[in-house]
Amino acid sequence: MDLLTRWALFLLATVLLSLLLERKAERELYIRLKFVFYACLGAVSFPVNEIQLPLGIIVFLVVLHPKINSGKKRYMALFGFLFFLVQLFILPLDTLTVREETQEIGRVKVTDGSYDRLFDKIEQRIGDESLRLEQIDLLFDRGGGLRSAEIEVIAKGENRYLKYDVTYKELSGTLTYQPREEIAVRSLSAYYQKLIDANGAFKTFKRLDTKQVLRSSPTPYIRLESGGLYETFSLQDERVMLIDKKGGLIPYVNTGEDVLANAIRIKNVKADGQTLRTNEVLLYNYSFETSRRKGVTR
Repeated sequence: MDLLTRWALFLLATVLLSLLLERKAERELYIRLKFVFYACLGAVSFPVNEIQLPLGIIVFLVVLHPKINSGKKRYMALFGFLFFLVQLFILPLDTLTVREETQEIGRVKVTDGSYDRLFDKIEQRIGDESLRLEQIDLLFDRGGGLRSAEIEVIAKGENRYLKYDVTYKELSGTLTYQPREEIAVRSLSAYYQKLIDANGAFKTFKRLDTKQVLRSSPTPYIRLESGGLYETFSLQDERVMLIDKKGGLIPYVNTGEDVLANAIRIKNVKADGQTLRTNEVLLYNYSFETSRRKGVTR
């Protein structure tokens, strides 16, 4: 429920409550408007170092001392203060927090629809418009089975960010959601704005021709790693492929231009867990500009 809707419902409840109290109140000019005023005053807060102070109820208790209908006005101010508390403690939990939980989803393979359903389940559980990708790490075998997945995402609320770890384990066939860290908005805002939309990144992973990637690997296991930052590459030493709109792979010919893109890194993993030195980079959301510097921004 967004802020505007909450205030609209609060004002509606305030008006109805004012009508009920008016019947038992002493005669007073503009009594309904005064009841609404005291309720709104009780709901007013003021941020100090990212802490919301109940300024309205303090002003009412310390400064304002109505003589007529004082008990009923105090009741309306406390009603507004209750709305302040609900916004501060209860509603953020309903709209943002996902408690630690586990879903049974069985074995996941890229050769059937279970791989797409993995991302669909994540989107259904925490995939609102604010969700950004911080890191994703997928380990496959050459047969297309997903052995493990570790996904780190950030969701944005009104006054805070919440980081989640989402993990999948093939042995248990479970998908686990775990809130990792809660951070105030001002502390993470610049970093958050640089991250890619998680739902858009998930669509790229679902669209990617992962079976083609697996067939070309010389090792029994393949790891796909991607960060959420949009990076600048001066590509010289790595084998680079571009992901087209249909998920196919296009070889990149180095023209000396910098490439601005999100990257998926392919790492070929041997049976003993060691990674080969020869790896590939898959780029999406890419654009090109004239190269001004050398090296790769990692």
